[in-house]
Amino acid sequence: MKLKIFINQIGYAQNNLKIAYVKGSSENEVFELCSKDEVVVYSGKLCKPVSDEISEETTCIADFTSVDKEGVFFIKIQDSKSSCFKIGGDVFNPVYNSLLRYFYLSRCGQKIEDKNFEHEACHNTPALIYGTKIKKSVDGGWHDAGDYGRYIIAASKAVMDLLLAYRECTGTYNDFNILEEVRFELDWMLKMQREDGGVYHKVSCYHFCSYILPQDEKDELVISPVSTAATADFAGCLAFASTFFELSDKEYAEKLLNAAIKAQKYIEKNKDAFFKNPPEITTGGYGDWSIYDEKFFALCSLYVVTKKSEYLKKAFKLRKKGRNKKTDPEFPWKKYWNFSFGWSCVSGYGSQLLLENKSLLSDAQIKDLEEEVIEKADRIMELIEKSAFGVGLDRIFWGSNGAVCDEAHVLLLAYDLTKNKKYYCGAFKQLDYLFGCNPLEICYVTGNGIKSPERCHHRPSIYLKKIMPGMLAGGPCFPLIDEEAKMYLQNKPKLSCYIDKDGSYSTNEVAIYWNSTLVHLIAKLKLV
Repeated sequence: MKLKIFINQIGYAQNNLKIAYVKGSSENEVFELCSKDEVVVYSGKLCKPVSDEISEETTCIADFTSVDKEGVFFIKIQDSKSSCFKIGGDVFNPVYNSLLRYFYLSRCGQKIEDKNFEHEACHNTPALIYGTKIKKSVDGGWHDAGDYGRYIIAASKAVMDLLLAYRECTGTYNDFNILEEVRFELDWMLKMQREDGGVYHKVSCYHFCSYILPQDEKDELVISPVSTAATADFAGCLAFASTFFELSDKEYAEKLLNAAIKAQKYIEKNKDAFFKNPPEITTGGYGDWSIYDEKFFALCSLYVVTKKSEYLKKAFKLRKKGRNKKTDPEFPWKKYWNFSFGWSCVSGYGSQLLLENKSLLSDAQIKDLEEEVIEKADRIMELIEKSAFGVGLDRIFWGSNGAVCDEAHVLLLAYDLTKNKKYYCGAFKQLDYLFGCNPLEICYVTGNGIKSPERCHHRPSIYLKKIMPGMLAGGPCFPLIDEEAKMYLQNKPKLSCYIDKDGSYSTNEVAIYWNSTLVHLIAKLKLV
């Protein structure tokens, strides 16, 4: 029987983890790493096989981490061969650059220059504030996903990821100006704040448009009401962002921080407002069942930047309240408190900022925060060790590929705290999964790898009949949601519930906050 060998299709960094997954083999079977001219440069034995329920597969790992020779190679087992792949010092630079360029190509309100995806300025007419006759100019920002809406919740997470990535690669990676790109988004976010400090949840048309180019969407723009989650995310994000401009543009840094403080004052003076789409609006909602984490993130960020103790006291009080609130047993995943870096749960950003400033905390507070990180990281590691493809998820849901990166973020924070290499290796396996070590043998970033998505749910790509490179597809989703998924994916293993059809928005859409979290992962792993 022919074996199947799954590799990282982007390649492997010389001085880092290098593994492949083999299906149809057995423990201790010999594998060979060969140069492209078929010279054996390394041989080893496969590890113990692992099976799981979400993939319904059994695989063994081939570990060739010790090989640091640069070149093009393939893995051979008996008469089976893998595809060729590179080992080198800069193999991740091209995919990293394409992931970042997606943000520029997703800019709203200005002319975009590109050989394949140029477009005229779009969505630059004043938008109607819902429930009023007032119009407000809110041009700018990035188109959120496969549609042309712009959402504060999504923007805040994307900006946080990119700023954290910028910290890791500034000075060593100069092909793209991350800080300049982030500022473009921040400028738009500032326009979404009211005079009283509240922040509008989103701006979009009333309904999703057909598959057209952004400049051709001419329907009326409408600004949805203020929400507490958007206001809190805005406060946390802009407070942190202000620190990146203190030296280059002090006036802008102060503007960001003042806006963040203003947003926090609004939260403290007003009742919590959970967002729900007004009846006339059907575009993405980004609603949430818990806003303890958003408010916690805002307070932590403001504390780290301003050093005002009142913010820290309120943050830990909120954290305790959220952790003590009981979860509905019918919906166990809808926790009121969950340590994570997802768009709907941003507590991780707050904790990370605090743990990076331990001198501002008591020993008890440090211990409390660290224990939460390690507990979550160990749960993820258990899943990775029991997974046939090393993936740290037990549920496969809409945006699972983004969640894979967010769980890797937790692991890398645990690595920073403990220096335990297992967390770093666990995070690296998530990258391998996204880049080809998965049941479908697909690199989930468009235009990269040997096999990648060609029909993402992304309006410019659909209209132009060519895929924009550098987009992370949402990934497998279960239960099946859209009609394409229901038609083609019945009875598939959960980790194979993905289809490369542009109508499958639940598996094949893209989003700024999925791209951003992968950008952060690559930067944090020191691969660029």
